[in-house]
Amino acid sequence: MMPDRNAPSSSDRLPPTSASGRIIQLDTSSDSGSHASVSTSRRRKRQRMPGLAVLPTALTLGNAICGIAALIELAKAFAAIGVGQGSEVTLRLGYAALLIGAGMLFDAMDGKVARMTATTGRFGAELDSLCDAVTFGVAPAMMIRVGGEFFFARAPYAFDFDTKLLWAVCGLYACCAILRLARYNVETSEVDDHSVFHGLPSPAAAASVCALMLGCTWLYDHYPSFSEQPWPWILRFVIPITCAFIGLMMVTRIRYVHLFNRLVSRRQSLKSMVIMLLIAVTVVMLIDYWKLLVPGLMFGYVLSGPVYFAYRFLRNRGLLGRRLAIAERKRRRLEENARQPTVDDARKDSAAKPT
Repeated sequence: MMPDRNAPSSSDRLPPTSASGRIIQLDTSSDSGSHASVSTSRRRKRQRMPGLAVLPTALTLGNAICGIAALIELAKAFAAIGVGQGSEVTLRLGYAALLIGAGMLFDAMDGKVARMTATTGRFGAELDSLCDAVTFGVAPAMMIRVGGEFFFARAPYAFDFDTKLLWAVCGLYACCAILRLARYNVETSEVDDHSVFHGLPSPAAAASVCALMLGCTWLYDHYPSFSEQPWPWILRFVIPITCAFIGLMMVTRIRYVHLFNRLVSRRQSLKSMVIMLLIAVTVVMLIDYWKLLVPGLMFGYVLSGPVYFAYRFLRNRGLLGRRLAIAERKRRRLEENARQPTVDDARKDSAAKPT
């Protein structure tokens, strides 16, 4: 039997291959005819980051430098605890608190400068969150550990449970700060006016922790009996509970007012200006006791959120809610009665006009 020359041979049935053994795919969708193209992995083009804004980026990095310097000061304070130098510990804690305050100043300036120069972007937001995690998350957590070790967790009043308690509070605070920053990046849009925060802002939380430690150092320096009983026992409850409460406030949905934007970016009434003037005069009069004044101001801000939340809850429920609802209905009725004559007069005028 003669072989059929038109039948496809075994070499024709096999898909075409290249010299290296790779299968060559035939592209039949081309208008110019089918041609071979080797299916190799193509290198993806790297997406280059646009140019950086120098001034906002420098201010944001200044925030990170302040946080790193605060950590160095806290390490020195922890080393001074081991050798029993109490004055050195309080000095280093004060330096660390001031450096965190300087980081707050940089953090407030970089966003303003970026918006003024129209250089806002995703890179700046991510860099700002990373720097805030160092300055307002890790550094205050370290301050809680060092301050607690110095004020109540050292001999002769220390317990084995104190170290575990401090580590737990430090970890809780740092994790809450990081979660707060991540949630802020996800939920905040570029067109947000930043007038209200949902949850305690991380800079305010860090300032509250610093204020607590500054108040304790002032009492330690001015009252030698502060290092004796019963103060270590009192601080064993006050410091962990207060710091844990501050950390948890960062991940709540309680509303907090952005004081800087509310006071600076908006026009204020005469009443608000008088209140601000009285606060400024009080601060100037008590400037010698600023280490006690700052804790009072910061804890007032921390408690303002829960107090306003409780006020809104009572306004919508209970006796207070009913009274406010009655007053609101009465006010609306008076406004409607005041508008009614104006509407009637307009109808009469329109009816009196000749057609």
